[in-house]
Amino acid sequence: MTSLKKIFLLQERVDLLFVASELVKYYGLKSKVKFGTYGKDEGGYDWTKDTIMLNKFYPKVSEFIITVLHEIHHAKQIKKYGRKKFMKKYNQASNMAQFDGKDRYWANKWERKAENWAQQEYRKKWKNKF
Repeated sequence: MTSLKKIFLLQERVDLLFVASELVKYYGLKSKVKFGTYGKDEGGYDWTKDTIMLNKFYPKVSEFIITVLHEIHHAKQIKKYGRKKFMKKYNQASNMAQFDGKDRYWANKWERKAENWAQQEYRKKWKNKF
C-alpha cells in the first residue's frame, strides 16, 4: 500500500522537475533534467548527454533553485565554448588547482564562476518567486 508520504514526495518531485525544466527553457537551453542519487553532490551536469542531474531531496527550495542555476551555467559554458574546448579549459583549471595543493573541484575557476552566477541570479531574479 502506498503511504501519503510517498505520494507527497512523488508529487513534490514532479513539481521540482517542472520548475527545473522551466528554468532550463528560460535560459534558452534544451538540456534534459533528471533526478537521482549522486552521493554528496547536490547535482551535476553530464555534458556528453546535455543532462542536468539533481538529487531527489533538498532541505530548502533555495538550495534546489541555486543548484539548478549552477548546472544551467555549466550548460551555458558548454554552449558558449563548445564541449571539447570547455572540457579542456575545465580540466586545466582542475589540474592547476591540484598543482597548487587545492581541491580540484572547489578551487576550479569554472566551478566558482558557476556558483557565483547561480547565487547572483537567484538573488536578482528568483529569490522572491519561490
